[in-house]
Amino acid sequence: MKSPYTFIFAGRSGCGKGTQAKLLQDYLKKADPDAHQFSFSTGDAFRAFFANDTYSSNIAREITAKGELQPLFLTISMWASAFRDELKPDDHIFIDGYPRVEAEAIAVESALTFFKRQNPIIIDFQVSRESSKLRMEKRGRADDTLENMETRLDWYERDVMPAIEYMKNQQGHIYWSVDGERSIESIHEDIISRLEKLS
Repeated sequence: MKSPYTFIFAGRSGCGKGTQAKLLQDYLKKADPDAHQFSFSTGDAFRAFFANDTYSSNIAREITAKGELQPLFLTISMWASAFRDELKPDDHIFIDGYPRVEAEAIAVESALTFFKRQNPIIIDFQVSRESSKLRMEKRGRADDTLENMETRLDWYERDVMPAIEYMKNQQGHIYWSVDGERSIESIHEDIISRLEKLS
């Protein structure tokens, strides 16, 4: 069997990384029905977490309601426990929504080293700040207020971009800058074309 892939999806809110991750999962599943996949989205995990009525979930819900960044310990605890308990040796890995700060990028790197994952592929979707705002407005989430969107975009530029820069500069990492302003179909075809060139 070909060594499993490790994908890290990055980009401003609303850039379409979740959609493209799902399309890529479907493509790989069709190409090799026996291959297993490990997918973890911090956004999905936090939305499930917010459905609880606990001390910690109530505090975290207030943080997101303000458009602010969740504390590092909480984000890492979510994906790290999933890696620890659910990842299998031959799984393709799909990382969506993290790392969001450089310290978390270092933690992700430690996990990839621990699990002996070589040549991770960082897929960085490039969309403008204005496009990101328009897409967030269209999806209509309750926390996507104008103020929150601006806050989210600010911390993406301040914190997430340096985290991605840190990861792309690690030895053996593959970095793809992808024009996210195109159609869903065009972006997917671009990603598949790049993937086929690695084979």
